[in-house]
Amino acid sequence: MTSAVLYRWRLKPGTEGTFRDAWTEGTKTIHKTCASYGARLHKDTDGLFWSYARWPSEDVRKACFEHHDFFSMDCFKTMQACIDERFPEIVLTLTDDELAERKAAHPVPVYETERLVLRPIRQDDADALFPALSDDANMTYWSRGPMQTVTEVHDYLAWNAHGDGCQCWAVERKDGPGKALGWVILMDKAGNQAEIGFMFRPDAQGQGFAREAAAKMLDHAIKVRDFRRIWADVDPDNAPSIRLIERLGLSYEGRLKGNWSTHIGVRDSLIYGMVVPENGPKAPL
Repeated sequence: MTSAVLYRWRLKPGTEGTFRDAWTEGTKTIHKTCASYGARLHKDTDGLFWSYARWPSEDVRKACFEHHDFFSMDCFKTMQACIDERFPEIVLTLTDDELAERKAAHPVPVYETERLVLRPIRQDDADALFPALSDDANMTYWSRGPMQTVTEVHDYLAWNAHGDGCQCWAVERKDGPGKALGWVILMDKAGNQAEIGFMFRPDAQGQGFAREAAAKMLDHAIKVRDFRRIWADVDPDNAPSIRLIERLGLSYEGRLKGNWSTHIGVRDSLIYGMVVPENGPKAPL
């Protein structure tokens, strides 16, 4: 069951900016490593800092910290150096959720291709997408193992639907509206760059749907968002995804060793990319 944790700290004078930067880096590291749902940092009227962190379950959180020595990392050491007083953490279990949904950072327009409709992903796509995220083979090269319940998928899709700096499209057949086959996602990165990703149900694979949808997303990334460089991160053994990425026109750029710690172990990343020169910096007239 979904859980949340409240952390509270009193900082040493003059360390707020350093602490916030280190907290952001550390939170992103935990999300990437353990598939947490991320966290928010708050400051109260007494000057104390609170962090609200969400997890798929308390068991997932405990396992994450048992298996990873985060506090040996520089960002976490920096956080500790900024803290004057630490208060006991509070673990919360979600019972009801009436929090209003956030709007996406960028509009997600509806597009059509020959066979498909791309429209904004919603958390209520969880039922249709459960087969994608619960299948052992489909999740082999994902950052976390298969999900066990539709509720887990519902919570997981919150980031896709409302994550900062991302646009995510649910993909449907024109002749099967209302049932998502999968999704394609465009994630803003620094320097006018974007990372792409995709996930499809097993019964929607091998029919060209992912390529058709991802090609439309790339067209949007180049012509609407004007990104200068677009890239993808793929496991070296994920042959079907590599073939798709290459067919989309991305070229192999290099290998990052030990880039991911996942449910199948520490994994390398292959980086594929494309540069769009006309979307790069313009020389002054």
